[in-house]
Amino acid sequence: MNRFSVSRRRALAGLAAAAVLATAAPAATASVPRAAAPDAAGTGSDAGTVTLTVRHLDRAGRPTAGYETTVTGLTGAGAETSVRPYDADGTTTVRLPRGRYVLDSALTTAAGTDWIVQPRLDLDRDTTVTVDARTARPVDVRPPDAAARFQHGGMFLTVSHGGAERFLNRIEARPDLRVAHLGPAAEPGSVKQWYDAYWTSPGTGVDYALGHTVTGGRALTGLTKQPAPKDLATLRIRTTRPGTVDLQPSAGPTVGVSRALTPAAPATYRVTPDRGTYDVSYAADGGRRENADGLALRPGGTTTLSFPGGATR
Repeated sequence: MNRFSVSRRRALAGLAAAAVLATAAPAATASVPRAAAPDAAGTGSDAGTVTLTVRHLDRAGRPTAGYETTVTGLTGAGAETSVRPYDADGTTTVRLPRGRYVLDSALTTAAGTDWIVQPRLDLDRDTTVTVDARTARPVDVRPPDAAARFQHGGMFLTVSHGGAERFLNRIEARPDLRVAHLGPAAEPGSVKQWYDAYWTSPGTGVDYALGHTVTGGRALTGLTKQPAPKDLATLRIRTTRPGTVDLQPSAGPTVGVSRALTPAAPATYRVTPDRGTYDVSYAADGGRRENADGLALRPGGTTTLSFPGGATR
């Protein structure tokens, strides 16, 4: 059985709550928590604060109560501020210190999640932002195997400015995530985004690890990647002792995948080499853990990894 595996390199805030992967419900946004802003309820007034109004519209363009929005300070007087304003009528207002912020909003329905990110929100005056699910486009990253089934996926984003960095992520158990950029572009190279999707082909022992990265000034609006067989590398993992094996990309924040490994049932992964190198961790039942990190895999090639010992060929 394949299982969800969290990156060893970077603890993702709030991912303990991502037990959602065992259910059909959309995952909750796991933004980095910071100190709450003064006057976060929107009461009072101060010359150093401004009013932010956020309107939320669903896929039909109607106000919606089904959202979770986080506004996180990046630089300026609000750098240590993070709030999650909410009102059931779909429009929420909050007073915040002046500064540069990152806004991300997840609008959820039975049809899926629309994750909309504004990496540059400059609050130097009273501002109204409209989060509109109709702007989102599908994340469609799938293997060249029509019988393959989606296991889980993770989208990760960092925004940097003035020496500060903020981290956002979505972990999804269903392949119906849609995403969109909102607002003006941030500085070139200040927005980095990763997406990893894991699929399995029933009855074949073959799993797929499909990753993509992008760097620029905007968050992604949709993502379509459907690699051909020739674009994938094959990684075979064998063992002489039963245990478990974890696989994940080496670079960037990520979520990986874990599965049982036995001498009679080796693991075969087909992966996207342009995601970078991959890390493998093996734990023998009742024994120690071994790592084989930084595996460079090439399109069309096959690499075999054997445990214990972690030998490759």
